[in-house]
Amino acid sequence: MTTIIFNDQRNISHSNVANRYYYAHYSVQLSAYQRAEFQFSSSQPLDFYLLDRGNFDSYISNQTNVATITYSLAELQNIHSFTPTRADTYVFMLLNSGSQDATVNVSIRRSFTGLEYIGLGIVAAGGILITLGLVLKPRAVEIPTKVLEMIKMHGRIRISELALRFSTSETDIELALLKIRRMNEPIFFDGSTREVSYLPRPRPPETQSL
Repeated sequence: MTTIIFNDQRNISHSNVANRYYYAHYSVQLSAYQRAEFQFSSSQPLDFYLLDRGNFDSYISNQTNVATITYSLAELQNIHSFTPTRADTYVFMLLNSGSQDATVNVSIRRSFTGLEYIGLGIVAAGGILITLGLVLKPRAVEIPTKVLEMIKMHGRIRISELALRFSTSETDIELALLKIRRMNEPIFFDGSTREVSYLPRPRPPETQSL
């Protein structure tokens, strides 16, 4: 039996502040082998992440050892299905890393798969163990100042080139940029070209003493 537990439309804003990421998240309590289906469509490309509750809390707390169960980048729409092998609260997250507001429609269905699907759940668990190696905040995020230095040196550089230079993934770089933004550094991310640039703020006018 399948039950709709979320049927939601909301706006994921983009701030005028340079490179500000905004996200929406949906927490779903699942038993072992209870299947969830996350479906969304958006007016702007969004990044999708699936985490367990512990890793989501670590992400919110700005920890460095955050692991995703799975993720996908720059999607306008998709359907993601997940069947856990242990009971927990799982968090489906949509991240707006672009330069415009995004209107998003989300539906989430939850169903009990039954013991006959345990074998399939074990197979899925193998895939989950592989994807656990994809961390949200790897080496590049642990030393965001190095990423910032590279951006300053080039002035404007593609996310793919940063990933190549730091021997990591583009997702890792995007999360490094998220941390740099929290440092109030004037960086700007262009979602259409996937380039990041450093835009130093103009100095305030000097007042002359009489």
